[in-house]
Amino acid sequence: MKRFMRAILPAILLAVSVGQIYAFTNFSTEIARHLAGAEAGREIVEQLQKQVQFAFSLGIFFLGMGAAFFGKIVEKNIRLSTIIGTTLFLSGLLVTEAGIHMKSLGTIYAGYGFLIGLGTGIIYISPVKTMMLWFPEHKAIAAALPIISFGLGSTLSTILFSGIHWGTPGVSVASFQLRGFMEYGITSVFHAYAIFYAVPMIAACFLLKKPKVQVQSFGHGIPSLEFSYMDLFRNRFFWQSWLFMFLNISAGLCLIPLAKQMMKTSAVGYSEGVVTAVIALCGIMNGGGRFMFAWWSDRLARRINILLLILSISAGIMTLSFWPPMIGIALLVINACYGAGFSVIPAILADHFGMTNISKIHGAVLSAWGFAGLAGNQAAMAVAKAFGGYGEGGHGYVAVVSLLVIAYTLNILNAVSLRNSASRAAK
Repeated sequence: MKRFMRAILPAILLAVSVGQIYAFTNFSTEIARHLAGAEAGREIVEQLQKQVQFAFSLGIFFLGMGAAFFGKIVEKNIRLSTIIGTTLFLSGLLVTEAGIHMKSLGTIYAGYGFLIGLGTGIIYISPVKTMMLWFPEHKAIAAALPIISFGLGSTLSTILFSGIHWGTPGVSVASFQLRGFMEYGITSVFHAYAIFYAVPMIAACFLLKKPKVQVQSFGHGIPSLEFSYMDLFRNRFFWQSWLFMFLNISAGLCLIPLAKQMMKTSAVGYSEGVVTAVIALCGIMNGGGRFMFAWWSDRLARRINILLLILSISAGIMTLSFWPPMIGIALLVINACYGAGFSVIPAILADHFGMTNISKIHGAVLSAWGFAGLAGNQAAMAVAKAFGGYGEGGHGYVAVVSLLVIAYTLNILNAVSLRNSASRAAK
């Protein structure tokens, strides 16, 4: 019961809350319409939507930076780190609301991009080491639990406000009527989020606690309590782990945000119902992949081999996707492998470096997430555009699939080298 109250429950509450960052796509169109005004045409709204969507890219970038540079606080004082992360996250929701109300893109970027991103990064890494300390016999599953919950946060966020009527630009919130749930205008949605998430997050800040008895383990890479980022940045295993995350996340973000467009091409020929069903299953596959591969890695004699399995499956399914009708299955498989990369890497790092500084090291590796968030989707759009797009006569589909096969193949070579580095360190 103590492990549930001090580790599992607060980890889930924190991760599910900050997982809201992935629900931003639900609001980007409504925010753009509000910023454009009631009389704006479709082209203006679409142009603004692209600018609004950049807040999400910024959020992912600062998520990676928050995880990278706040690991020291997480190691030293888990309660302080969660309080800081919660404060930044909730403040970001309120600042985002203010930016929407003032029709200020800069304020939205500051709220959703900087504050929410930074707070999410700190909260993301805070429960991971704590869970591994409470469950040392199942490190991968323990680390995966908050990471799985993070993935489910977007679903909760969407369900929570699925019945909301957004209203129209320029209409006062006061004019909305009660209909089951309070109906908020887009200017007040993030205020409602802040109120809803404040309770579980604040409770989790005071519940989350490391066990009193901790076994200090030093591993192979940095065998000293005196941790140095300079030592870490000179470590080959660190950079190979960083590259694994960067390539895996970039490849996933090449495909996942553009999958709907690819499935609707004439070469694929999916009906609207099939497209909707595939997208609906993606979240389940993402969470299932995080759990399945983490569970599997706990049972391998050499956990690091799970990386080769993840990447081989990814490369194989993308190679088959040169036949366009395979893209729906590929999307589901890639979602599972994309999530799996996040869930297995903390235990792999702990196996190599030991538990002593794992929050700092894990956070530094997650900086790859920030850069991949800016690189992956942009690379796919640029390649598709350069090869004529996804329409009739264009070769954008083949170009993007080729890009993904190359990325996964390069990452397989990197994973082989990573495994060899681990073997040399163990001798």
